[in-house]
Amino acid sequence: MVDHTIDDDFEELSEKLFGEGNCFNSNEVRKRMYGMKTIIEAIERDGEKSIKDKNALSELDNKKIELQKERQRFYDQRREYGKQISADGRREHLYKVLEDAAKELSSTVGCLYAEQEVDPYDKLRNKTEAVLVLSDWHYGLVADNVFNRYNKEICKRRVTQVIDDAIDRLILHCCGKLHVAVLGDLWHGAIHTSARVASEELVCEQMMQASEILAQSIEKLSHYVDEVVVYVTYGNHARTVQNKNDSIHRDNMERIVPWWLEQRLKHLDNVEIEQDSGSEFLFITACGHEICAAHGDLDNIKTSPRLLSALFQKKMGKDIEYILLGDKHHRESFEELGVSAVMCGSLCGADDFANNRRLYSVPSQFLLIVDPEAGIDAEYRLKVS
Repeated sequence: MVDHTIDDDFEELSEKLFGEGNCFNSNEVRKRMYGMKTIIEAIERDGEKSIKDKNALSELDNKKIELQKERQRFYDQRREYGKQISADGRREHLYKVLEDAAKELSSTVGCLYAEQEVDPYDKLRNKTEAVLVLSDWHYGLVADNVFNRYNKEICKRRVTQVIDDAIDRLILHCCGKLHVAVLGDLWHGAIHTSARVASEELVCEQMMQASEILAQSIEKLSHYVDEVVVYVTYGNHARTVQNKNDSIHRDNMERIVPWWLEQRLKHLDNVEIEQDSGSEFLFITACGHEICAAHGDLDNIKTSPRLLSALFQKKMGKDIEYILLGDKHHRESFEELGVSAVMCGSLCGADDFANNRRLYSVPSQFLLIVDPEAGIDAEYRLKVS
């Protein structure tokens, strides 16, 4: 009652505290209780001082320490709970802002693909499936060197060229299902000074506009196959901490792309967006054949066939036949133990870093045609200019 945690009238406790017949008024009871409180505190204080036994004092100290520990645990739990609530609130707010922005982005980026009738070839579709690899767009990067010229307008032109070329192959092979593997570094980001100098957009604008270009491209592809499944992993240019040594690999803004695409393309019944699982690896089953994909910044093409196939066979029982990697911006392949690893090309081509080291590779993306019996039946390097 002194601490105001019990909301009773003092007068109601008069007889219980002082015996039957002692019906004092509320003020009298209150005064007496305050006096009792002062006496109890004095007894506890003086009683503690009067204890001479070392064991008793030690036990009392231990109890004090335990009490302090429990109090600190409670404060820590309350603080962490508050941080979690704040983080959830910020995340929900961010998703709401991005959802609103996604509805307006088509007018910002512009319509990349003109409306046209789809050829009536759908009756010819067979069981063949395709895997389209989109990697290292670095939207927002500006490059102008002897090997390559690149900016956001050239990026959009190259994307449309890749999509048009991919559609021609889908029609050629009568593919009924398309798997789209997005291997990360869709935008250039600002992880170091040279990236900021070579960028023509703010990072948030890069993120939204690159995601919109990807969404329009997927919608275009969806008109030419019965089913589209989209898988997205993250690269290293969208990490939230600039210093690589201080960053957590999966703490990456590109992990928001699957959610974005889900909001943007939910009107398409034949498009499925695989939501972020927290893993950097993508697993694609095309015509019963297992394919593994990753950005490639942590992988070596010469060791990945043996390492990753053994790892995922042991951990998941997956019989990996093909590994897709990006990051290095050039085309390279290696096969070991019947497992093929392919380093896919980049859309951006040679930047100033590559130019200064005389590193050149044709800008390209990658397309696989998968057959139930033959497995990987065709590989297309979709070159762009």
